[in-house]
Amino acid sequence: MSEDPSTPEQPDFSSQPKQFNNPFPGPGNYGFNGQQTLPNSTPVLIMGILSILSCCCYGVPGIVFGIIGLVLGNKDRTLYRVSPEAYKESSYKNSNAGRICSIIGLSLSVLYLILIIVCILVFGLAALKDPEAMKQILEQYN
Repeated sequence: MSEDPSTPEQPDFSSQPKQFNNPFPGPGNYGFNGQQTLPNSTPVLIMGILSILSCCCYGVPGIVFGIIGLVLGNKDRTLYRVSPEAYKESSYKNSNAGRICSIIGLSLSVLYLILIIVCILVFGLAALKDPEAMKQILEQYN
């Protein structure tokens, strides 16, 4: 029992940690065969659907959602083209569907916004030229 208290016992860090064979995937987006989902596949699909649904809200929200969906979809597309074996095909299909929905929603939103601008210009010019006639036309619809 003559241990020297001035030199504490040092742990041995030279041994390697144990390797465990875990058949189940750990936390994250990895599947059973090591493939992972594309990082933005679900948000792209959501943005595409929101773009279509909000295209009639004066066109502006549909344009915003469509542009965000296209940007995220293009990022996923380039990731998949670089290494298709690393990502699930189903997530690529979701991302592609969202990208297509974003294109459709963006197109509808731009067309609706153009329609609103044309209507404002036509009725605005008509009201400027003859305010009394415009007032009578509007009273007919009440």
